[in-house]
Amino acid sequence: MSVKGLIVGAAFSITAAVLCTFVFGVVVSSSFLMVGSSIMYIGVFLQVIVPFLVVFTIAGAQFKRIDQVSEGVKWLIGIIMAFMVVTYAGTLGSLTAHVIVWGDKLENLAVGDIVAWGFIYGFLLLPLAAPVSRWLIFLLMDCCKYFEDSKEEDI
Repeated sequence: MSVKGLIVGAAFSITAAVLCTFVFGVVVSSSFLMVGSSIMYIGVFLQVIVPFLVVFTIAGAQFKRIDQVSEGVKWLIGIIMAFMVVTYAGTLGSLTAHVIVWGDKLENLAVGDIVAWGFIYGFLLLPLAAPVSRWLIFLLMDCCKYFEDSKEEDI
């Protein structure tokens, strides 16, 4: 386990969460000319930051092992990571963001339906999320290699 990889994974996860939040905002706005409300960006960021921190910090800490496996195993890791992120964002992340952003109690929500649809979204969005996750793993491995090979005074 690499401490540098752990730190790089945590920094990478925050950066990836911010970028995914803005990409999602553009997609939801349906146009580059329309801008989503700031509360939407905060809610989406709160939904994805926790799973991104977990999966990319672990992947960064284990990057030497991930870098040595075959391409098929990397795709499998990407699929598992994508499912975890989308499912968490659709279930617990959605409920947590709702409580934090709007201050509402969960009694006003259909929690069972949100959890059920979160798992459905996890499976339905897998063809879109898996290639993005694999690409993010590729970028994370490059970042970890760069910082692992560099000395303290080079950074």
